[in-house]
Amino acid sequence: MGPSRYGLKREQIFDELMTAMNSSDPLESALSRVTKLIDGGGLVVNDLGEIVRSVGSAPNKLIARWVHEEAAVAVQSSQATAMKSGMIGRWHVFAQTVRLRSREHVIVVAVHADGAEAEQSVATAEVILDVASKLLRAFEGFETFSISNRREESSRVLRDLEAGVSPGREPAIWRILESFGFTSYEPIRALRIRLDGTDAVPIRQAPSPGGGLVIKESGNGSSVIEQTAICTADFDVEGGFDAAGLVGVGVSGLFTGLSQVPEMLQTADVALASVREAKFAFVDRMRPVEWAAARMNSRFDRRLVEVFLAPIMNGPEAQKTLRTYVECGGNIAEVAARLQVHENTVRYRIGQVEKMLGSRLTDPRTAAEIVLALQCLNTAKQG
Repeated sequence: MGPSRYGLKREQIFDELMTAMNSSDPLESALSRVTKLIDGGGLVVNDLGEIVRSVGSAPNKLIARWVHEEAAVAVQSSQATAMKSGMIGRWHVFAQTVRLRSREHVIVVAVHADGAEAEQSVATAEVILDVASKLLRAFEGFETFSISNRREESSRVLRDLEAGVSPGREPAIWRILESFGFTSYEPIRALRIRLDGTDAVPIRQAPSPGGGLVIKESGNGSSVIEQTAICTADFDVEGGFDAAGLVGVGVSGLFTGLSQVPEMLQTADVALASVREAKFAFVDRMRPVEWAAARMNSRFDRRLVEVFLAPIMNGPEAQKTLRTYVECGGNIAEVAARLQVHENTVRYRIGQVEKMLGSRLTDPRTAAEIVLALQCLNTAKQG
């Protein structure tokens, strides 16, 4: 703990760098203070060899390449966490591996000095890098603890909201949500998220890509991971949840009453049932037929639809003709062209369907029943 050969005591270096930890960007602030102390350069390189921060006038690209090469050698020799040093031109370079935000990074200090000053600068750089690395490790530990606490609080507030809160309790819950980026009584959404359990990990509480968020796991099986979330109106749902293994996200409409959360989560469940290639289903963007079909998701519902359609879809030709007729909006010429048959053939097949129904497909009520039934079957097959 004695003074370094450059005249700065370790305690002085510690105080300087501790002050940096109080800034909004501790890493950037720490690098800036390091470069001032040694009148050199500092940078942070990630595990891919990419520069994520740099301060000073050191040859960053050459240093990053050196760090990446040294890292490969260190892994082979089981010295990945040891401090490394080297020369790049007339720059003395020192590197130390530190884990930041769950990824390995290398903190680098570079000193450009000649003659009598070189030995003092190099000694100071080693001490500074050692202190900075230890502080950043400690900071990472506190940050990890803080994130863990926020996840627990996020899960706790969501459990309360799922169970249902009385209007009288809403002000207290809003105060908790404010710490997660929400504004009291401003519109929010409820979400149900499903991920493939074989190749995905749960989406964790993280800085939101615009807006507030609370999230928790609501189910975790061998094949699927299910999560529940509440977010603000301006939260980027499609950007924030576009993760590997995502099966789908059902998103409720906007609401402001926290007592409505159970009801709005049910609507998000319905939306999730309708998810297909797009993976995101917003209740307020769904057409009535999509909404109605998604709600008919029980075995009884599907059986009811199958019984209704069975007499009129009694063969592959009838099925294909009816589906195409609906997709083409009842345009006989377009149906014939798509099926590559004569228009009279289409008319005959549609006539047979109408005979079984006892009504014309041009009747709005009959058309609505057919469209809804087909949509329901499509949803059941793809779900």
